Amino acid sequence: MTRAEELAEQIVGEWTAWPAGRLPSGRNLASRFGSSTRTVQEALEILRRRGMVQSRPRSGFWRTGDLPAPLRISSRSTASDLSRRLMTEIVEGRHPWDSPLPSIKELALEWGCHVQTASKALEAGIHARLLERRGRRLFPVRPRLGRKAATPHILCVGAAASDGHFRLDSDRESDFWRELGAQATLAGLSLVRSAWSGQKVVPSQDAVGVVATTWHHHDPMAVCRELSRLRIPVCVWVEEHILEGPSLDSRIRFHDQGYSSRIGSIVARHLLDLGHKHLAFFSPWHASQWSRNRLQGIEHEVARNGGKVDAFCLEGESEWDRLIPAETDPVLIRCFPEKALSRIVEGPTCRLRELVVQELGWNRVRRDTEPLLEGALASGATAWIGANDVCALNALKWLREKGVRVPGEISVVGFDDIVEALRSDLTSFRFSYASMARSMIRQILSPSSLSSSLTRHEGMVVARGSSAPAGGRR
Repeated sequence: MTRAEELAEQIVGEWTAWPAGRLPSGRNLASRFGSSTRTVQEALEILRRRGMVQSRPRSGFWRTGDLPAPLRISSRSTASDLSRRLMTEIVEGRHPWDSPLPSIKELALEWGCHVQTASKALEAGIHARLLERRGRRLFPVRPRLGRKAATPHILCVGAAASDGHFRLDSDRESDFWRELGAQATLAGLSLVRSAWSGQKVVPSQDAVGVVATTWHHHDPMAVCRELSRLRIPVCVWVEEHILEGPSLDSRIRFHDQGYSSRIGSIVARHLLDLGHKHLAFFSPWHASQWSRNRLQGIEHEVARNGGKVDAFCLEGESEWDRLIPAETDPVLIRCFPEKALSRIVEGPTCRLRELVVQELGWNRVRRDTEPLLEGALASGATAWIGANDVCALNALKWLREKGVRVPGEISVVGFDDIVEALRSDLTSFRFSYASMARSMIRQILSPSSLSSSLTRHEGMVVARGSSAPAGGRR
């Protein structure tokens, strides 16, 4: 292992030292780890190739997913337009706390406006108390607790697992709650978990707000109705779109991440920029609205650019369609009896059975989706988009078994950016959990007139080795 590779591992080992997501300058990293600036640059380049950091001119290096998106502004925009859009982005959590905005000259260049216009826009942000000066730089204002509390905290409400504990079944959930904890710490708060299974929610006197998800609830509206009666701010991550139903208490602020068709458009744009004009979308979960929305965004973006999209879908709801029947599979019961397992496994056997059920369920998913992949291959599409990373990873393995070169002949992209996507070098769409966490905390601690009942959070495509220019070779 070279010194640069060792340094890359050291930088990853201190990820939590930079909760805002922005890494120190190359000179600071060199001083911190006792290396030359050239070795630091080599280490950062290694992490960039692994998809772990991102960079942009004049913005330095950031952990992947934390780099603020550039503000897209029309050249005819006024100072009021610029200010309104910038403040909306701050309220939505797109700009990390304790990370300075670019200089006025840099912003003017990025926005395509006069320096004086950019200055007026920033002054409006200061007047609205969303920006503050620290020396010569401007920073987004970190929300502060408005009342005294002995141990101020946010009550986190999630579904209960079979053992009664807080349920965390996916990388997306784990990433979100981890990021919420980091951002809450920066705001001087802690998190208290509450696994909900239909009981009354009773926050303590020191709870300043509630953050909840509708994941794994059979009736998402039930938890929302329970939370709507509380007299403290409530933010809810809606995994299923429930806003079309009866109106709820206006104190609840809903956050969406993954439901919008916009993320399909972003992924399609990535492939179009690589020269792909014929795309294939495949999903075994197309009875779910999120899958249909992603396809809609892809089709809209491709149609605007004169391309073509072929869809290969099954009307399943989610992976649970295959996992739940696997739990009662007669072969599993016969081959893995609990009494036999208990003699060779120290402790409870439920974890081992869960792993077997999961593998059995995913084998069924692979079997059911093989005709979709056959259809996509026959279509002649040069780029495939899976409804999520699990679909894309399955396609990646299937194509390689067929002898198809990825990305030489076909590029493959997914959604969610799970850990296995990083391991498999899969290009994927990463949601911005940090922005959602910051937005929720801001809405809880300092409600703003700019915040609405629904905030949509997007993210960015993390390009890795599974996507390349059309007709390109690697």
